[in-house]
Amino acid sequence: MKKYCFSFLFFGLAFLANSQTSRLEIRSQLDTIVNRFGFRSYLDTATLNDVGVYIENEFKKHSSHVYRQTYTVRGREYFNIVGLIGDTTKPRIVVGAHYDVCEELPGADDNGTGVVGLIQTIEQLKNDTLGDYCFEFVAYTLEEPPFFATEKMGSFVHAQSLSDRNIEVYGMVSLEMIGYFAMEKKSQDYPLRIFSLIYGNVGDYITVVRKMNKGPFTRNFSRKYKRTKQITTKKFTAPKSLTGIDFSDHRNYWAMGYDAIMLTDTAFYRNKNYHKSTDTVDTIDFERMAFVIDALVLTLRKMNA
Repeated sequence: MKKYCFSFLFFGLAFLANSQTSRLEIRSQLDTIVNRFGFRSYLDTATLNDVGVYIENEFKKHSSHVYRQTYTVRGREYFNIVGLIGDTTKPRIVVGAHYDVCEELPGADDNGTGVVGLIQTIEQLKNDTLGDYCFEFVAYTLEEPPFFATEKMGSFVHAQSLSDRNIEVYGMVSLEMIGYFAMEKKSQDYPLRIFSLIYGNVGDYITVVRKMNKGPFTRNFSRKYKRTKQITTKKFTAPKSLTGIDFSDHRNYWAMGYDAIMLTDTAFYRNKNYHKSTDTVDTIDFERMAFVIDALVLTLRKMNA
């Protein structure tokens, strides 16, 4: 009996050593983003920008190099928040998530979870300053309609600025809805039915979405992320023409010729609360969301070693 107790204790301590993300903290941060400020809509510029200030202040706790990337749309000012960790003369690894919502909706999973993942990642990597890459963390404004797939997207503005300044980018990770999981059979849909034969019909995993002709960053990230074994991970590679493959901020880095992936719970292919009033904090699986973040941090740290 003592032997088994000791083994269990050892396993538990080893697990905790790899698990740095506090479930209570990520729930508190998500609750703040979703419920303290109101709807993060482009129509309510004051509220949207207040959330931007909150993210900016969180970034400043962990980076001395934080700035706003401000631009004007329809006579109103919007801004991305950028935080840098490491030597800015080195190639960049960009990690980004949009903080706006569609219409007047709570947007807990879409994309409050991505923003919390972003804040957690900059916090946990704040001392990783001596590696081969500079981490560039970006919270984007204006990802949602009516600006989606236009040059007014915050991620387009950021990706274009990197290109214009000839900044070398090794790769980009888009955090797009990382907190909804379902254990029931037939809880997972796909753009084509045949995919259920390959990936299964239970929505209990996180997905690394990649385009065809993927580059070295995508291959390296995908391999290392899955090997962390923090959470069940499935790699999904498809042409950009397949519905949903480019439905987030990584699309604009592809457009600039950068290597990029999307880390996602697959959005509307699983989460039936997508773009609905039911996308609330209480629907989020914080245990698995924490595993997603832990795996992201471990992967980026290994890539930067």
